[in-house]
Amino acid sequence: MSAFALVPISAVIMLCAPVVVNPEEMGAYGRLQNDQPVSLRFFGSTSADLFTRELEESFQGVLEKNFVGEAGNGVPAGFVNASLPGFPWAGTMWTRDGGTFMRELVMRGYYEHAALLAECLIGLVKKNQQGYYAFPMYFKGSPQYFKGEEPASTTEVDGSASIAIGMALLWERLPEGHPAKKRIQEFMFQDASPVNYFRLLLATRPLVPGTGEFGCGMGAKEPDMCYNVVQNNLVRLAFLATADMAEDSGSVALAKEYRRLAAKCEDGMAKYLVDKDGSWIWSIDPATMKPDVINNDSKENRGFGGLNGVASMNADVQGFQPLASSSKSAQHSDEATFQRLYRTPLRRLEFDRFGIWTQFDLLAGGLLSSPAYGQGYALQTMLLYDKLEMADKAISWLANATYNPVPEYKLHRSSPYYFYERTYSPDAVGKIELEEGCGALNLVNVTEPLKVSRLLLGVDDTTLQSVVIIPRIPASWKGVEARNWPIRSGRGMVRADIVFDRRGAGAELTLKLGPGQRISDLRVRMPSTNGYVWREWKNTGAISFVTQ
Repeated sequence: MSAFALVPISAVIMLCAPVVVNPEEMGAYGRLQNDQPVSLRFFGSTSADLFTRELEESFQGVLEKNFVGEAGNGVPAGFVNASLPGFPWAGTMWTRDGGTFMRELVMRGYYEHAALLAECLIGLVKKNQQGYYAFPMYFKGSPQYFKGEEPASTTEVDGSASIAIGMALLWERLPEGHPAKKRIQEFMFQDASPVNYFRLLLATRPLVPGTGEFGCGMGAKEPDMCYNVVQNNLVRLAFLATADMAEDSGSVALAKEYRRLAAKCEDGMAKYLVDKDGSWIWSIDPATMKPDVINNDSKENRGFGGLNGVASMNADVQGFQPLASSSKSAQHSDEATFQRLYRTPLRRLEFDRFGIWTQFDLLAGGLLSSPAYGQGYALQTMLLYDKLEMADKAISWLANATYNPVPEYKLHRSSPYYFYERTYSPDAVGKIELEEGCGALNLVNVTEPLKVSRLLLGVDDTTLQSVVIIPRIPASWKGVEARNWPIRSGRGMVRADIVFDRRGAGAELTLKLGPGQRISDLRVRMPSTNGYVWREWKNTGAISFVTQ
């Protein structure tokens, strides 16, 4: 298996712009050369410096070690390994995680890498027994695995939803005429597409049933199926993302149908998956439409941080302003869920002492987290809901625990800046076994910190109506600098240099686009002594916004 290694961002950014070649005239390796790297730097504290380097080295590490740039040994180009050799799930690509990594490639402007991943996934998936393309829980990087319909005979749906969202984001940003844009459109709009499989499942049900980690949950045995809140929200978001694709391509009726189905998912979630205190219920039994208490309270599921995934995943399609959303009931459930988890005595104690957001109530003694489903989803929720004091503690924990884990925890990694799967509280020492698990550069545990960094920068280009920038920099940090950052606007894709520099209670934000580039409508939210203030610009290529 061979992977394509990129030059570090710090070196690339000093080079001239790459020569752009028609993707149809080159192999996979050559196509990747077209991608224009970005630079993202946080500054003003030790944790800001650490987090910057961790992001850069971990992202580059995945591209060098996990991402397959050239096909070989039966493994297609674009395959992304979940873990490094020697660790659990090495040689597999989990479809949910592949979709989220595609999302991060897209949002950083690595379109050729994302396109190669999309084409790989389209080439691997087969139709299920109902005649629809449905992605399995994971693919193995070996041709011996693909026997008959086995890879697609799946009852898990979150992988298909995650991939649909990633493909829609990529399609929106690829230029007309790019071969991957045409292939994604054909795949997503065919009768046998994954979203049409969701439509089939919803035809006779109020929600979409599923299995797996985001179905009945970890520890549950198939064929047990559940209506899971995170899985159904992912399906809802996949419908919305595909509806945007349909509308942009002129299929107004199809867009309307997918939005109707998204609303049906939302209605079902509100009716069946909200607890008495207003928080989200992890899952319910499709036969009784009641919570499976034994399953939801198991050591694997009780207090699972994945519940914060409802709030955090919404940002992938609906933007960075959940408090401005029209769905007040969903807002209430996001907040109630976050607060219910936080009120758990041990989790609150651990967070208040160290800044760690523990991932479970019972598993690992309630003293374990991760950059993805534990710390990552909680931190994203804090940022989206402007809980910046909590986010300050949480981001500092993530940065410091990545570089300097508890001394008794033995990690095997070639860089101390690589994100890894399992972080432990200092209180875990001597109480539980400090297992390494999937180890360094486990894909989803790199993907979610990458998303955290985007929420900190705050560039929200989910709609064509207006580009919104909402910096959410912790008070203990000073600012952020982004170079060559891609932004989708009503006038096409542009690249921006952005600097946010805190000045007391206020700040200065500057933005400059490339020569001849413009954003039709730009709105920026900034902190000040009087709370948040907004300013708007029309048809602009450069701005400076200072608040006191």
